[in-house]
Amino acid sequence: MAQFLRRAGARERALYAHFERMIAACGPYHVSPAKTRVAFMARVRFANVNSIGPRGMVVTLALTKPLASPRFEKVEEVVPGWWVHRLRITALGELDRELQTWLRRSYRLMGMQERLRVQPGRARGARARAGTGNGSAGRSRAPSRSRG
Repeated sequence: MAQFLRRAGARERALYAHFERMIAACGPYHVSPAKTRVAFMARVRFANVNSIGPRGMVVTLALTKPLASPRFEKVEEVVPGWWVHRLRITALGELDRELQTWLRRSYRLMGMQERLRVQPGRARGARARAGTGNGSAGRSRAPSRSRG
């Protein structure tokens, strides 16, 4: 943690501390720091602080569907059903109710893996068959056929 925050000034440390309090409000979690980012995990990772410095704090959160908001710098589907939303936080006021709502949804659906629960009328293997699982977001391919 110290390694990641070593270049952060007082403003950036305040942004990070407030963001982590927002994560804590979602439920039990743990922090997985690395040299280049800090991940927040429930059962699995659901949010990150990717960078922090004079230009603010870049955070990402994962959701099952893309959200449309001018606050997001980038939204991309990295694997089928895993949409990463990136935003830059430059002021404490941007750590608001709207972001808290997104974080709670990310925590529940992605971090706690509620998105994997079987939905009524949906077969257990349907999710696995729906995507290729190879990171080719937005592209589909014909299923492979075994030769007999």
